[in-house]
Amino acid sequence: MRCFIGFFGLTRSLKQTVDSIRSGFYAPLFAAGIPMLRAGHFNLPDCIDNPRSGEAALVPDRRETALLDLDLCWVEPQSDAMIAEAWQFARAYPDAFGDGYRSLANLCHQLHSLRRLWSLLRMLGAERRDIVLLLRPDLLYLDVLDIEAHVQPLLSGQADIIVPGWQGWGGLNDRFAFCTGHAASLYATRLRRFRDGCRAIGTMHAETFLKWLLQEQELRVMTTGLRAVRLRANGAIAANDRPMAQGFVAAG
Repeated sequence: MRCFIGFFGLTRSLKQTVDSIRSGFYAPLFAAGIPMLRAGHFNLPDCIDNPRSGEAALVPDRRETALLDLDLCWVEPQSDAMIAEAWQFARAYPDAFGDGYRSLANLCHQLHSLRRLWSLLRMLGAERRDIVLLLRPDLLYLDVLDIEAHVQPLLSGQADIIVPGWQGWGGLNDRFAFCTGHAASLYATRLRRFRDGCRAIGTMHAETFLKWLLQEQELRVMTTGLRAVRLRANGAIAANDRPMAQGFVAAG
């Protein structure tokens, strides 16, 4: 078997999260003798300026991506033109996030990045029978990949996709996913079902959209307790994630 690891979205705080990625994913796969191929697509905004997250005029460092030792890497200037069609369509529906559709734009950028990432993974040769880990680089991973719990269910046919079992907000957490190659292709290219998702759920909400898609595709879903917290570009842990991080510190 082969394992493909794909990173997507914003690097944000990669200098602070990369050690958790190496120890949490690279090391256990290497120890198990599982070959790895790694790719990343990253949005590169001129600056990160988000009052909701406390990030103000922070300029991302595109050189950070080298820390991930990728086989293929695509750093793309973030442009609202890339997501204009989807964003405008969803604006005809209620704002599920209640922040003037700003979080909707962030979601669209993430889905765009995922779609680009899948094209890179395909270039590396990812196929239906492979295992694919789809990870955000701006997460501080508090736990380590468990081969028995997170890889064997995909190989044995118990599950097509494994997602976090926490913070589902009525749907399924979309921060990272462990997938078969087939499930990864659907997960990573779900932007093409964006309009169908809006119509089906009556708005656009990240976790609800993911749940709808996986159910609609009749994929077998398992959840994991493997924890990860969002680390902002200013080094702060996202407010909703702080209790989880505090538990990690106490355990350590």
